[in-house]
This record gives sequence, structure tokens and C-alpha cells, in this order.
Amino acid sequence: MAKLSTIEKWFVNRRGESYFEKFLRKIKESGTVNLDNSSKILELGGGNGALSSLLYERFHPLSITLTDFDQEQVATARKRLEDKFGKVPETINIQQADATHLQYQDGTFDLVVAHLVLHHLGKLKDIYTGLEEVHRVLRASGTFVYVESKYKQEIRKHLEEMGFEILYRKGFYQETVIATKIDSSKDR
Repeated sequence: MAKLSTIEKWFVNRRGESYFEKFLRKIKESGTVNLDNSSKILELGGGNGALSSLLYERFHPLSITLTDFDQEQVATARKRLEDKFGKVPETINIQQADATHLQYQDGTFDLVVAHLVLHHLGKLKDIYTGLEEVHRVLRASGTFVYVESKYKQEIRKHLEEMGFEILYRKGFYQETVIATKIDSSKDR
């Protein structure tokens, strides 16, 4: 997984909370994502922290783990949250992480979010590795919400092969997808 270039960081970091309002509206309109104060959320490629900030304010989840591969982006997110809230809220954990090798236990999260992140993982095989990690760290019936502009069909197909059900899909160039990890224990 490569770090973002200076230009890419500029583009990513200029996105404020108003940019992510549309994303949250799509999640709400889908009617498929239920978050409350017992939810555990993982954000992959959290960039400047704007999305996690909104998730925190809107849903008051039990925890948010905001990750980014680039240590500079981790520092940017930390500063943004400190500036906004006076300090990083205790329920938000910010850390450097590689989405293809997540250091979390199986079934840890209720929701994993990745906004225009998957294509940064590298080649399609690396993206598949990242998707397998998402599957592993999601609890049974957990939800994966992502926006992507590359490899859209391949990503959806791989998710379905791993045991996800695509519940929502909208967009052409940038596609928003909501997928739920099928709880295989219900089949027994």
C-alpha cells in the first residue's frame, strides 16, 4: 500500500464534513444501516478525520477506530478532532494501520467504512486482501459501506463470493455500496 502524494493529500484533506453529508444521506436513505450507542465502527483511510467526526456526532457509537496508512494523515485527523472537540473524544481511537493487515480480532466491528480508499490498496489482489480483512473484522451481520470509482464490478463480485449481500448500490462514476456480511450461523 502506497502513501498518498502531496497532491492526493491536498485533495483528500480539503474534504470537510459538508462533503460527507451526502455520503451519510445515502446511508440513511438506504434504510439498511442501523447504528446506535452500542455500535463499533472502523474507518479505513480516515484521512483528515471529517467522516469519523460526523459519525461520532450523529450516531454516538460505542467506539470509532479511525485508521490511515499514512502517519501524517493520522496526525492530521488527530489535530482536526482536537481542534473541533477540544480533545479527541474518548470513544475515537486514531491509529496508523494497513488495511491489508488489520490488527483487530475477528468480529470486532459492526460497521466498516471506506470512502474512496480501496483503489489505494494497490493491485486487485491487494484490494481482495483488504476486503478479506474487512470480512474478518466484521461481526456476523455487520455492514461494510464504501465508495469506489475503480474495480467496482470486481469488488462487488468478490464481496458476494466471500459471503456478503449487496443491499444498496448507487452511483455511476463513484459508486456507493452497502453490503452486509451474511451470518452463516443462521444456516445451521
